[in-house]
Amino acid sequence: MLDRTLPPPFVKSTSFQLPHFSKVKLPNEVSLLHLNNLQQKLVKIEVVFNAGKWFEPKPEVSHFTLQMIDKGTRSMSSKQIAELFDRYGAHIELSGNLDFVSVSLYSLSKHLSKLYPIFLELITAPSFEANELTILKDHFIQNLRVKSEKTSYLASKEIRKNLFGSAHPYGQSAEETDVAKIQTSDLLSYFNERMKPSFVFVLGKIESKDFEILKETISSIDIGNIVTPHYSIINQGNNSDYIEKKGSVQTSIRLGKRMIQRGHPDYAGVLILNYYLGGYFGSRLMKNLREEKGLTYGISSSVNALKNDSILLIGTDINKENRVLATDEIIKEIKLLQTFIDAEDLELAKRHFI
Repeated sequence: MLDRTLPPPFVKSTSFQLPHFSKVKLPNEVSLLHLNNLQQKLVKIEVVFNAGKWFEPKPEVSHFTLQMIDKGTRSMSSKQIAELFDRYGAHIELSGNLDFVSVSLYSLSKHLSKLYPIFLELITAPSFEANELTILKDHFIQNLRVKSEKTSYLASKEIRKNLFGSAHPYGQSAEETDVAKIQTSDLLSYFNERMKPSFVFVLGKIESKDFEILKETISSIDIGNIVTPHYSIINQGNNSDYIEKKGSVQTSIRLGKRMIQRGHPDYAGVLILNYYLGGYFGSRLMKNLREEKGLTYGISSSVNALKNDSILLIGTDINKENRVLATDEIIKEIKLLQTFIDAEDLELAKRHFI
């Protein structure tokens, strides 16, 4: 009979082969990649733009430009667009981060010819209606006020500011006054200047005629000469900060450090070491702070690779009275990495990582 008190044994991976994909450079220098490894007749088209926070002239302009993409075009209102995609069981996904933003279309392959024209219009000619922007801004400000009452949000905001400085795109955080100043003219200007495709990813089954239309239409977009801004990192914070949140019984701890980037020869090793430290449920930080001392329900450590930098972040939420003890234990585990690593735990972390 199976003993369910014992975990299943780990089996070392023997081989791994990436699926084949095709890649073509279009005449306007946009890279188009296609991976067809789906059994179902589905397709995803993702268009990626170098238009994240790194590029914005004003705080949150990148965010609102992206969120307004599916709120109307020159030929269709936001309601008409939503109804069209609902009718065919398709949907649009908007995704943005510090460096990139992307717009994706998910559709049944047989409906792509009906949906792609409006998708193309979304990424080339959004209308930026003032009333739609007002609604988005109101929701954003309300959510910002809710988040600002949470210690986890305040701690994450503070650590980014301490690492990069409040004027740096990676250290900047949204403020109500910044959001209130944003106008549709700001979004239109940013769209025309920055929302130029860099990559297009196609996943799944797509008819050859639809693929040719995709290549032809993306190739016709004028990319122009996009200038990439450069920023200096001005550390405006202290090595250690404590922010008092009145009425809160919880303390959120964030520790951070700028790290080597993806191109560094030691980057892969850093990923494994971080995973051993705090990257999964069986990590050293989880064993110490959760299992042994009962200080938290969870703690994590992650390496966040950005286009122009990389940071190590450790975070946990604990009872207020355990703040100093928890911080000391985290630092103790970090220092222990310099002198001792348990071979069995490291092997477990490597297998789990794979």
